[in-house]
Amino acid sequence: MRTVYEERVADAREIQRAIVQGDARLCSPVFGKVCKAIWPIKTAEQLAALTGCAVRTAAYEISGEREPSALSILVVVDAMVPRRK
Repeated sequence: MRTVYEERVADAREIQRAIVQGDARLCSPVFGKVCKAIWPIKTAEQLAALTGCAVRTAAYEISGEREPSALSILVVVDAMVPRRK
């Protein structure tokens, strides 16, 4: 059985481990890799500018913490496929 101090130290370690390692659910790492390939510099800012969403939202979609929106997927597909003239 742990003392109160040992219990608090263990809780602090768990919190620190979650912050360092991240506990986010990775939804679509492929989407983030594709975005990084298309826009290697300021990826989240580029995606946010094209979709009209917040930079934080775009960063969540790229990291896989949130599923990409339909508009984000459309923008990525539009960037990959050339338009017909």
